[in-house]
Amino acid sequence: MADQPQYIFGYGSLVEAESRAMTWPSAVYASPAVVTGVQRGWFDQVTTPGYSPTYLGAVVQAGATCNGVIFSVTQQELVAYDQRETGYLREKIDPSNITMLDGTGAAPQGDIWFYANTQQRPASPEFPIVQSYVDVCLNGCLEIEATYPLATRIEFEGKQITYSEMFIRTSTDWSEWWVNDRLLPRRPFVYVPNASTIDALIKKCLGVDPSKIELEPASWERKSGQ
Repeated sequence: MADQPQYIFGYGSLVEAESRAMTWPSAVYASPAVVTGVQRGWFDQVTTPGYSPTYLGAVVQAGATCNGVIFSVTQQELVAYDQRETGYLREKIDPSNITMLDGTGAAPQGDIWFYANTQQRPASPEFPIVQSYVDVCLNGCLEIEATYPLATRIEFEGKQITYSEMFIRTSTDWSEWWVNDRLLPRRPFVYVPNASTIDALIKKCLGVDPSKIELEPASWERKSGQ
């Protein structure tokens, strides 16, 4: 209904407070949640002039699990975001599929939406995963853990894991096409204070050593035999 409170479930860079505030200054505050029936993965591409990466996207998928954040928007903000997110489908999430990690017993009353991809295009040499975007997402996850105790111990597939670990493990389509585009790759902590923690998470969950990630796509020619 039009007079219902409106919320958005952010599952990628919008997990980070600063990233949310770039779109909505009022969206600094958000509550962590786990949603079933939504699959997140590295399959979102936007064609723009110059180089463009592959971002995290999401689709409706039975049995899938996705953690993220829920935050309030006005009707006007929702319309503006619809216009911005052309090419996506705004899908409503059933509150019964939401588990809150902020200490509340249930999802907020109102319409809760996420933006679903209409196409799934995995990373490629032309559209790689970029470390700077991974850093934003995982920095947001670490923010959540520092604020909400429940996010440090989540039951998932018979194990107790952290919110950050869940974010990595429930994201599909991690790819060898991955660029370390940090401003100072050999001293990342200068611009990414959580770099060492992020790198340790990636290595633990994916078995990938971030220090070995290629710095430039050109070096992939050796890998692909071109």
